[in-house]
Amino acid sequence: MKVTFPQAKELKNILPTVVSFLSEGTFKANKDGIFLSSLDPANVAVILLDLYNNMFTEFEVDEEEKFTINLEDLKKILTRAKLKDQLTISTDKEKNKLLIEIKSKARKLFSLPLIESEGNFMELPSLDLPIKVEMDSKAFYDIIESAKVIADEIKLIADPNGPKISFVAEGELKDMKIDLTPQDESVLSMEVPSKASARYSVDYLYKLSKVAIISDTLLFRLDSGKPIWIDYKSTDKFKFGFVLAPRE
Repeated sequence: MKVTFPQAKELKNILPTVVSFLSEGTFKANKDGIFLSSLDPANVAVILLDLYNNMFTEFEVDEEEKFTINLEDLKKILTRAKLKDQLTISTDKEKNKLLIEIKSKARKLFSLPLIESEGNFMELPSLDLPIKVEMDSKAFYDIIESAKVIADEIKLIADPNGPKISFVAEGELKDMKIDLTPQDESVLSMEVPSKASARYSVDYLYKLSKVAIISDTLLFRLDSGKPIWIDYKSTDKFKFGFVLAPRE
């Protein structure tokens, strides 16, 4: 496998959020792109990263391969790249290495060992999550950031009469409620076919929502007592997703 990012920008912006959940990750490369799907160590969330083949100026994948790397080490290497630097990543199976080339005024070469891991590429089952909201990603971040000062969990309540989605956080002495409706400027679309409610960790959602810099919008889907599935998209280049289990 050998691929070239025209700019390091997207990977540099995404990786810190991925690393906040995963210290290592197993990737799958095939003709369609490079994909990450890993369960976090607490078995609470699945992190999904799809890098589609049209994201790259060079894309060579002869056959499907899987490889596992230390993501924290990759993040450290990418601190040596500027946002507009060209980035080439390849696998050397003979030496069991991931090779990283950063090209700007100077050419920098790095390598990471490919590691054996107890984890693997996680194939997610399809989830029936009928409630769907597409909205401004920075507005979502503001909601979660507000909830973080109130409580350690947030409850999402869907009401088809309206329709509306309510974000509720309740602490010992303070509480917060924010309603979203299709008329709100931050909402692009909203489908609420039925009532639903579920509670989620604010800390997990807060770490995820900080990736708002990579995408103007996000789509979240949910249902009562089921995981929330959140996708950040950048046209047809990549998608960063997150599936978070509900709290009992």
